Formats: sequence, C-alpha cells, structure tokens
Amino acid sequence: MNVVTVATLNLFNKIARWDERLPLVLDQLTALQPDVIGLQEVVIADQGTLICRLANDRLTDSRHYRIYHMARPGAGAGVEALAVMSRVPVEAHEGLDYLLHDGVAQRLRLRLEDGAALDFYNTHLYFPPSATEVRLSQARRLLTWVDTWGGAAATVIVGDFNAYPQEPTIALMKTRFASAYEAAHGREPERTWPTPVNTFDPSPPGCLDYVFVAGARVLEAGLAFDSPHPSDANLFPSDHLGVAAKLAIG
Repeated sequence: MNVVTVATLNLFNKIARWDERLPLVLDQLTALQPDVIGLQEVVIADQGTLICRLANDRLTDSRHYRIYHMARPGAGAGVEALAVMSRVPVEAHEGLDYLLHDGVAQRLRLRLEDGAALDFYNTHLYFPPSATEVRLSQARRLLTWVDTWGGAAATVIVGDFNAYPQEPTIALMKTRFASAYEAAHGREPERTWPTPVNTFDPSPPGCLDYVFVAGARVLEAGLAFDSPHPSDANLFPSDHLGVAAKLAIG
C-alpha cells in the first residue's frame, strides 16, 4: 500500500505583499511536505521555479521536487499558469485547453513506490460567481479528458474550482469522485476563500478549492496554508487557503 499526501493552493500570483507571503508559503509547504501539490495562478517566468528551488534547499532527504508548468493560451499566460510540484517520479505530463476563457488543466502520471500509477490533475475553473454554466462546461470537458487515460490505481483532481459546494459543477464532480475533505469531516470547509490578503473582491466567501479522489482511501484531510504571520493576522500565504489529504492507494 502507498501512502501519498496531495495538496492544492492558489498562489494569487505575485500581487498583495508577495515578498512577505513567500516565506509563509515556504514554511508551510516544507512543514506539510506533500508528495505532490497543484498550484494555480502561478507567474510562469520565475515564481513556481523559485518556490521549488527554495523548498528543495530545505528538504533533508533526497526526494526533491520537480515542477511542471502549464501556461494558459491567452494574454494572461504569464500570471495565470498552472504548476505541479512532485516528489514522485513523473512518467507523463499533458495539458488540456478548455477552449473557454483561456482556461486549462494539466495532468501527470506518477509512478509510486510499489509500481502503481497515480494520475494527478490540476485545474483552475472560470471565476465570476455568476458563470456557473461556463464552469459546468469546463468540468464536463475535464471528466471526458480523464476518461482518455486508463490503468491508474487512483486518480486525484485538485484545484481552484471557483465553485461553491452547492453548485452543479461540484455535484457533477461528486458523481465520479469523493471530496477528500468531505470524506474526512462529513462536510466541506466553510471557507477556502478569501483571506485578508484579498482586499478588493466583494464576492461571497466560501469553499472554492477541492481535492477530489477516486481509487484511494482518505486517511486524513484538512486545510493547509491556513496560518497567518505570527505578528500580522492579515498576512496569509495567499488569498486562498489550501486543501491537503493523506491517501492510501493500493
């Protein structure tokens, strides 16, 4: 049996006190040490690569991270890229263009210690609260894409879905996958967005970030990247909280 820790975090690119947020991201990343983490809103030029390098500098074992980026096709490619950091060997990496609002997803096939495969998906769906139909269309396309790969022992889909738990997008995902947080706690978290880092978006707070799992047993799940700076209650790693889960596979 493999025990794998997975996580997700929307980085909020480099706005809103990034130089002060970076140490919090690194501290909480290296404390958690997920085997694989999906990141959203990554500045593709250097942000993810810097986090990966600095995290590896802190690791005490040989299982270092490698980072895999997936850029958006439009003008926002530089600040809205996806990235996955993995300490597990990667055998394949592909991207999906949703063909809607420059949205993309990425997937990696990971090879676990006992030889089993884990397929890991990372995505960021369209953001306005009113755009429920766009998100639903993106989720349908994502699940169709999932069906084009087979043979993995387990599949994990993480990301910022920009969808509250009661929305049809989340209902659709749960027809095929279990939400790790809900499996562990019997409900979704009250909020993964916003933190005080975001001072300008008036959208209703709530749960937007998820770890969806199939073919694995959820051992633990909870919020991550959720601790503010010890001397500044308004400074968090991001405007989103992360979600992490420990899974048993095989």
